[in-house]
Amino acid sequence: MKLTASIYGGGPFYPGPSSALPTLNQTGFTTVVCWAVHVKSNGDLVYNDTPIVSNGTYIGDSSWGAMLENVKQYGSVNRILFSIGGWETNDFYHIMSLIQRDGTSSSSILYKNFEALLREIPVIDGIDYDDEGNYDQNTIVQLSQMLSTIGYKEVTFCPYTNSSFWIDCLTALEGTNPGLVTGFNLQCYAGGAPNLYNVQQGWIDPLQKAMPSGFDAAAFIDPGLWCKNGTGCTQGMDASTIQGYFSGWKNDGITGGFIWLYDDIEKCGNDPQSYADAILNGLS
Repeated sequence: MKLTASIYGGGPFYPGPSSALPTLNQTGFTTVVCWAVHVKSNGDLVYNDTPIVSNGTYIGDSSWGAMLENVKQYGSVNRILFSIGGWETNDFYHIMSLIQRDGTSSSSILYKNFEALLREIPVIDGIDYDDEGNYDQNTIVQLSQMLSTIGYKEVTFCPYTNSSFWIDCLTALEGTNPGLVTGFNLQCYAGGAPNLYNVQQGWIDPLQKAMPSGFDAAAFIDPGLWCKNGTGCTQGMDASTIQGYFSGWKNDGITGGFIWLYDDIEKCGNDPQSYADAILNGLS
């Protein structure tokens, strides 16, 4: 099975003088996750602190789509996701309220704004959910169905806890949109640190039990680790340590993983290629 290595990034994945996009496809990562899209109470989409879609119109940097197209067309990257949410954000609460108020038809502001995003940046393959607080299944299911109708090809979940919730969301969507959810990007750092030694029992086993026979639960889960970060870059893991963890997860049947966060790789002056290699060599 083909191995995958994903990288989450914030500001460096947006156009600008210090953007990492021109060289990102030479790092060895196979998936780029642009983090994070925030959904405001009125439905506006904001990339970190930069407004990108408002009232059904794309208002972000006009070069972003072409730059991401180049990232995907030349080099190692073959998939681009945009991630919603994060710790202590209100995005999924806002999404829930907007769905309850307006639904998810083509006349709703959520539909119009996510449609505008994909129209402007058609290279986006899917949307990643980093819901760390709301945990409302109807919201996850209805949002996913709406995104599929718009034309997004896939959805991924980025959990750090509450495996039963995410598995229930998956099974519900398998009933209506089979194959739409393509994986769990499992956080094994910060609040998800307990997952570091519990991927098999905490996630693979219950997922396998919930899905039909023949489903490969291990290949569905991509564990993620935090690169060197913090004051003096004394926190997190270097590439060698990360490779060791993925070598262990290989025995569980894991075939992919991700690194959090490109911004920290830059701040600490480390080589992105070494982190991509850590995942791929560990799993090889």
